[in-house]
Order: sequence, then structure tokens, then C-alpha cells
Amino acid sequence: MNISAFFLRAVMTGLFLLLGTVFVIPALAITGKEIALKVDAVDTSRSGEQDIIMVVKRNDEKLVRTMHIKKLRGNDCEKQLILFSEPSDVRGTSFLTWGYKDIKQNDDMWVYMPEAALVRRISGGGKKGAFMRSDFANEDISRREVDDDKHALVGEEELYGVKCYVVDMVPVQTDNTNYMKRRVWVRQDIWLPSRIDYYNKSGAVIKRAIFGGYKQIEGIWTATRQLMKSMQRGTQTLLETRKVRYNTALKEEIFSYAVLKR
Repeated sequence: MNISAFFLRAVMTGLFLLLGTVFVIPALAITGKEIALKVDAVDTSRSGEQDIIMVVKRNDEKLVRTMHIKKLRGNDCEKQLILFSEPSDVRGTSFLTWGYKDIKQNDDMWVYMPEAALVRRISGGGKKGAFMRSDFANEDISRREVDDDKHALVGEEELYGVKCYVVDMVPVQTDNTNYMKRRVWVRQDIWLPSRIDYYNKSGAVIKRAIFGGYKQIEGIWTATRQLMKSMQRGTQTLLETRKVRYNTALKEEIFSYAVLKR
């Protein structure tokens, strides 16, 4: 998953009490836009593949799923193909996303369901729906561009022993999203997110993503664990990356609607 840009230079000094958390606001020398560019620049790859285990916990129920992700970054679009292999009831299910750099162009998303031999386009309100019965929404699996959000730098806070910048991200387009905003804690050492709080349109935190397992893989800092907790439902989903390969030889034709059924 990639974090969007933030802007608004902090020029005030003091302590602000926000939702029960105290943030120290010095006269920061860095702007939100500069933070965003650093975050966006962490992944320098043009392509990549990942093997991921997804574990969904709902009360006494536990769902374990295996997926393989391929991505290809072009000049105007990042394409992603997600292929499920285990267990048998989801084997062959696949998701294709095209994330456009032009924020005026709506991202495209399709899902192939092998039991029905059907490719279905996910659009509009469908992007708010759950991704494979997990705590992630369909919109959470798509890349967000820097300009997809308006951003406000809230301040700095130490989280899990690491200094972070705290940034509020508000979607520019509000129709097809579950969220009023995301509050992101960005590590100052490796410029990756440490935590994201997701706010609904009533201003309540409904989900929290916690990142970990940071590794430098082929020269690229990578978070290999992500835990998404649904605050209201009391459920959670863990994504654990087992293998990462960057700049692999991928052909663009595999990221097409026509290939989904094959």
C-alpha cells in the first residue's frame, strides 16, 4: 500500500490536544508536500511481485488466504493484479486495478469470480465494499496519488519508539470513499507509515492500520506486515508478506481485462 501527499507548513509552536493525543508543534522546517514526496519516492521500482498471507479474524472465526500480487508502473498509470491461490473456495479469484496519475480520471477495478466465470467491474459505491471479506475496503488496495488528497501537517509524535510526522489526509473526491480523512504517522527515519487512523464521515475512527516488519529489500525499505483493525466491529486482518521481488520482468498485457479469465 502507498501514502499520499500532505501540505501546509507548520509555523506555530505549542501543544495541541487532539482527540486525546498531545502533539508537539514546533516551527517545522519541512513542509507536508516535502514529506509526501519523500514517502512517494521510497519505492523506486518500476515493477514488482509479492507473496502475501492474509489472516482475517472475526470472533472465533479465522480465515487464511494466500495471494500473489504483481504490479507494473507506467508513465500515467500503475497497474496491479492480485491472484488468490488458497484456500480452494477462493482459488482463481483475481482483482485488477488501474490507478491513474491524473486525479480527474477515476481508477478502474475489476474482479474475476471463477465459480461464475464472470468478470465484474467495481465502480462507484462498490469501492467502499469489503475486500474478500476482510477489514480492508476495495478502495484500500488501490494506489493513491499525491494529489488525491488535501493534506495538513498536524505535528510530530514519537510512536513505537520512533519519531513520526503526523498528517491528516482529506480526499479531494468524497463521493466514492468511506472516509472523511486519514490520519497518518510517517516515520522520520525511513519515510514509511507506522500507523493510519481512518475516520468516517461522522468524524469517528472506524479503522486503524499498524505497520511493521520493516526490511530493506533490494535497496528499498518495505513494510512486510500490516494489521488492519475495525474499531466498531472488533475484527482484524493481518497481511504478512512472505516474499518480495522488485523490478521483475512483467509484460503489460497480463494487466488487461481480457486476460483476467485465463
